Amino acid sequence: MLDLIVGKVGPVFLTILCGYLLTRFRVISREGIPFLARLAMSAFIPAMLFQTLSQSDISAHFDLRLWGSYYAGALLNFVLVLMVARAWLKARTDEAAITAMGGVFSNIVLLGIPLVQAVYGEEGLVPLLIILSIHPLTLLGLTVMIVEGSRSSGGHWLPNVAGSVVRVLRNPIIVAIILGVLASLIDLRLPEMIDGTLERFRTAGPTIALLLVGAGLYGQSVRGNMSASMLCTVAKMFVQPVLVFLVAHFVFDLQPLWLTIVVLIAALPAGANVAIIAGSYNVCIDRSSTTILITTLISVITLPLIVLYAGPY
Repeated sequence: MLDLIVGKVGPVFLTILCGYLLTRFRVISREGIPFLARLAMSAFIPAMLFQTLSQSDISAHFDLRLWGSYYAGALLNFVLVLMVARAWLKARTDEAAITAMGGVFSNIVLLGIPLVQAVYGEEGLVPLLIILSIHPLTLLGLTVMIVEGSRSSGGHWLPNVAGSVVRVLRNPIIVAIILGVLASLIDLRLPEMIDGTLERFRTAGPTIALLLVGAGLYGQSVRGNMSASMLCTVAKMFVQPVLVFLVAHFVFDLQPLWLTIVVLIAALPAGANVAIIAGSYNVCIDRSSTTILITTLISVITLPLIVLYAGPY
């Protein structure tokens, strides 16, 4: 069992450490991180997602229980954090919504995809991508709707929410998922030259994603409202995995591999979109960055433990 951690999970977190060290010793400049992020999120990772989905039998793997298991637990967690933030932290509605997002939004793209691919291969990647396909639209859309609704009167908030939804749908990752699913359904076979090019992008994508996680940790510090950050951290790293496990196991009775995948996704640290949304609305910026930092550090321990407990498939 330890071979699984050392051989498959270990390299994932060692690559993250390399990203941190490369930034620490200025091999990767702070100014260069946004460029690498755009390259990964707009080219390498979308190419990987498209190729994986287009070569998979989506119709055979798609199961609404995956969405039900993950999003029932995540949305319940969102409501719990929102209520605690309002009652305990006396947060405004927009602050509570951003705090709740920090407690539920997982870093699936930069950390979840490389981890699941390394440990469980293509068989584990397909259910992850099914969950990812509506991840930004649901949790990010819900947060934007609450924030806009709390700041606007009448129906003026609706265009802003619709604009946010359109921006999510135009994201290269979402476009790649949609096109990959369509290619799978029509059994599209790409020319060998194009398929070989995508394969090279597919190899580079997870590595760059992990380096970006490590690079993003350099220079970060604990700041802002620590009570709110700890609320997000406990909700994200401990409450959400438990809620998703309970729903997936006892309500939807997922098969063991899918159960492991949904719990792993739930246990991922907070994603960068939390800080992006906080920055967009100029609210909870420090606590959002602190939440990402703390949850990422904790995940170095919790994610290998989940993999170790679940074992290979």
